[in-house]
Amino acid sequence: MKNLSEILIVMFSILALSACSQKNYFEQGTPLNHQKVAKIVEGSTTEVQLLNTFGEPTTKTTINNNETKWTYKYMKKSSTSHALLGETQYDIIEGTLEVIVNQGVVTWFNYDENNKQKKW
Repeated sequence: MKNLSEILIVMFSILALSACSQKNYFEQGTPLNHQKVAKIVEGSTTEVQLLNTFGEPTTKTTINNNETKWTYKYMKKSSTSHALLGETQYDIIEGTLEVIVNQGVVTWFNYDENNKQKKW
């Protein structure tokens, strides 16, 4: 009988601890992906097209009288946190799109995307 009560206590503890997990989701910035970025054509894509596709950039930096650097940043994180163990898993996607606009037309761009995962 003592073994049965110990087993029940252990099972109840496991059940109680598993109920203490929480799923989290965070998204910030303009969603970026390779399909959208592939639509940019140097020497052809205009500011208006960029704005229609990606919206306002995170930052605009003046390079000179004719050129401006537009930077778009995006982060999406989904994770599971446990009350006692902390964050037990996560998936993070971070993207940065840098675009040089000269007199209203894209002359250069670069896109970097990083994926990070943790599973415990």
